[in-house]
Amino acid sequence: MENKNILIGDYLGTIEEFVPGDGTYAEEGKIYASNMGKLILDRENHIAKVDGKFPLQLKNGQVVFGEVLDLRKNSVTVIVRKLRGFKGDVDIKTGLFISNISDEYIEKPQDAFAIGDIVKGIVIKVNAGLVDISTKGNLGVVKAFCRRCRSPLIKSPKFPALLLCPCCGNKEKRKIAIDYGNVAEL
Repeated sequence: MENKNILIGDYLGTIEEFVPGDGTYAEEGKIYASNMGKLILDRENHIAKVDGKFPLQLKNGQVVFGEVLDLRKNSVTVIVRKLRGFKGDVDIKTGLFISNISDEYIEKPQDAFAIGDIVKGIVIKVNAGLVDISTKGNLGVVKAFCRRCRSPLIKSPKFPALLLCPCCGNKEKRKIAIDYGNVAEL
């Protein structure tokens, strides 16, 4: 079994045999892989570990770009797709609570976002695998799509919080980032 390719969740042994090392976790006396990679069993020190790639961990203060997946009564689910300063792709589910959307009062998340919008936010809390982001200040939607025809929206030249659809003429309100339309970082 040693030097075998291991997948996340694979059973590695018991805590009577080994101590869980890097890339592993123990649950009900059994050791499982928390990462993908090669299994290393250190029989001399009784440690089981997985040598491989560790999943990307977000940290407070990081700027992220994500897609709005779901809108609820008091929160928004955003799937982070890109991380500023990181070249690879990211796929981490985050939460955006209504109190973290804007410095101004927002009655419901639908007033600030729509499903499919691309949002620029900042990580404000990481706790036990749960990640919260904020779009307060100059952060918010960097690319939005019309709720009627799904065409990309453009900023209104007259009203700063209004977006216009060049195809169907629909007008929509969003929590717009200061750099709306600048998605070159993505």
